[in-house]
Amino acid sequence: MRASSTMLGIGVAMMIAGIFAIINPLAASVAVTTIVGLVLLVAGGVSLISLLADGSYRSRMWNIVIAGLSVIAGFWMLTNPLEGTVSLTIILGALFFVIGLIRLLMLPALRGTPGFLPLLISGGASVIIGLLVLFGFAELQSTLLGYLLGFQLLAEGIALAALGYLGRRGGV
Repeated sequence: MRASSTMLGIGVAMMIAGIFAIINPLAASVAVTTIVGLVLLVAGGVSLISLLADGSYRSRMWNIVIAGLSVIAGFWMLTNPLEGTVSLTIILGALFFVIGLIRLLMLPALRGTPGFLPLLISGGASVIIGLLVLFGFAELQSTLLGYLLGFQLLAEGIALAALGYLGRRGGV
């Protein structure tokens, strides 16, 4: 399978997932919070158990602290999904902003190529989403993460699908 076909397929799948997240943002928000909570709990727990079983506590004390904090954060997110959603929303807002900024900084290298516009749209959308979160829209609490996820998936999906389509035509 060609890389352009893979990009096109992934882009379409991301667009569909984005639309579903926008249609039901509360479910998307709670789902993301639950998944992140589970990952933190399991990864932190496995790390903590393996570090404690090793027996060399002194040389690994900071790793033990980090693993313990991961377990606590994961447990907290699973038992308080709405509060965890607000925390994740702010973290993801910062992440979207940085990713978008990096994409926009990549634009000069793509000037005059077919990939310029999709990257501009994706980077611009990410920066706008990040700024919306970081400067006061976290009051929407329970649904903002779902909307952010939906719009981000939609923007990324459009960019990937466009790049995949252009690649199939030999333009990228």
